[in-house]
Amino acid sequence: MRLKGLSISNYRSIVNSGEIRIEPFQALVGENNSGKSNILLAIQAFLTSGAGGIDEADFFDPAKDIVVNCTFGDLSKTERKALRLYLQGDLLIIEKRISLETDKKSGKVRPSAQYHGYIAQPKDWWLSTDKVIEKTGKPRPNWEEIASENGIIGYVRDEKGKVTKASYEAGIKKILLEKEDIEFDTPKIGETQALGLQPVLLDNLSSFRILPAITDYSDEIDKRASKTNFNLLMGDLSERIIKLDPRYKGIEMALKGIGNLFNTPLEGEEREKGQERLQILDQIEVRLKEIITKLMPSIQGVRLKVEIEAVKDFFSRGVSILVNDGKFTEVEKKGNGLQRCVVFALMQALILNQRGTLVAQAQAAGEPTEKDERTIILAIEEPELYIHPQMQRLIYSVLKSFSISDQVVFSTHSPSFVDISNYDSIAVVRKRSITEGTKVQQCEVGALDADTEQKTFQFLTSFGLQQNTMFFAKQVLLVEGEEDQIAILAAGRNMGFFREYPEELGVTIIVTDSKQEMPKYLKLLNRFEIPYMILHELDGVPDSEENKTIETLSQGKRRIPIQKRLEDVVGHEGHFKKSYHAKVFFKKPENITEELKGIVRRIFEG
Repeated sequence: MRLKGLSISNYRSIVNSGEIRIEPFQALVGENNSGKSNILLAIQAFLTSGAGGIDEADFFDPAKDIVVNCTFGDLSKTERKALRLYLQGDLLIIEKRISLETDKKSGKVRPSAQYHGYIAQPKDWWLSTDKVIEKTGKPRPNWEEIASENGIIGYVRDEKGKVTKASYEAGIKKILLEKEDIEFDTPKIGETQALGLQPVLLDNLSSFRILPAITDYSDEIDKRASKTNFNLLMGDLSERIIKLDPRYKGIEMALKGIGNLFNTPLEGEEREKGQERLQILDQIEVRLKEIITKLMPSIQGVRLKVEIEAVKDFFSRGVSILVNDGKFTEVEKKGNGLQRCVVFALMQALILNQRGTLVAQAQAAGEPTEKDERTIILAIEEPELYIHPQMQRLIYSVLKSFSISDQVVFSTHSPSFVDISNYDSIAVVRKRSITEGTKVQQCEVGALDADTEQKTFQFLTSFGLQQNTMFFAKQVLLVEGEEDQIAILAAGRNMGFFREYPEELGVTIIVTDSKQEMPKYLKLLNRFEIPYMILHELDGVPDSEENKTIETLSQGKRRIPIQKRLEDVVGHEGHFKKSYHAKVFFKKPENITEELKGIVRRIFEG
């Protein structure tokens, strides 16, 4: 199962996000305070029971509900069978509404949450208790008689051999899981909680782990902090691998044996000799009852229940990480950069082990590689934090590997974590105004493809890290060559528009390398609605096909035309041979001509 899309309304900076497509490996880029983290937190709130950590301050408008609508797809065969009542085709669509309610006794305002899903009823009336009641016109029909007439009596009897509404409903669930040829009506939004109780619903959905953009990662990897998202993630991944070992069953049996020593048998449970509970605990319960009943005579019994940890809890609680950089010491005592590297190294080791082991074993056994573990949605805020630039692309590949079996959604300010060849996995997050709120701009799959596969490949792989900065720019200025950039920087500093770089004015210069390459940048900028302007050298032929193409693709955006070439503007004969020669040339103030100043003034003054 994977999260395929979501919409969010009335949550923090998000007034109404509209539909946001979520890919297996999803990047959220945008300025600070645009709402990237709020998107991650909204997913977390959806996949957390109750209000999901939401309080009154999180409501954009306290008079309205917070609504998070999630669409899940890529369900496994097991998941499709378990959730078939709620599917629309191959998709599961669930809505979570969180409203503010005032407690009548205390007068305090508290958030209250409900999940609603699209529910489909079986077309055969006797496979739905609601349809049975409607068909018979009786609130309490003869359930046993209806079951017998329709050949399902063996499914609906309870342990005592009786047929009640509850046992009938339980029997129907078994039938729907076993039989795949049952036809259903068109799904309708349910008025009651989806899949019944919230824990039941959430157990059927992806699990969510978030690694926040914190300054000190030692809290996340501290063995004493068992409930951090990182430690929980390590527990999830470790369990997937360890349970493949034949001796894993022995660990489970040992834990069960320990639980038997501490706890009384369940009703109807039979235990082997040596698995009886410790008698001293029975004696303690008797003594506790005697003491408590003297104070509260209505108490009829006392029972001690000891919770035994699952195997994965060992890895989320009791594992220390020691690193030898001259001496073995706990990683919590190392620098923040090393701490984050350890986090991603652990993830990589477990991911590669999991993928290699699971796939190899399944293939050796001739089994399909489809897995039934709950998919993990790993959300990361700024994975580039404290990571050396040379390591960032490696971390990027680690996360991409994780998305093959699970899912990654991350926010970033680093060009190293953007890959234009996967443009459909990039979402630009903006907040143009408080009233409009956070919005997301994405590009559909195939929208930037060329007319042949080879041209598409060349187009998508021709962008590098410097070009990736477009996604983080307030406004882009496209120029043909590096010499153009050098001239604008020199003139801009000379004229006092900025001290060092035009980013001080919210402008990022992108070099396209040639006029022939400029159209591909325009297509990308247009699709993602990134603001831009163009320094357009007409080369003395304004009506040429290349110039007309640029003018058409610019869609009315601001163009600053130069009738011939930049070299003509500054009185330089011929092209600059190298960028170095351009830098030497524009260091001389006399070479910054009035015509060049006029062009630069048009760029930065509009």
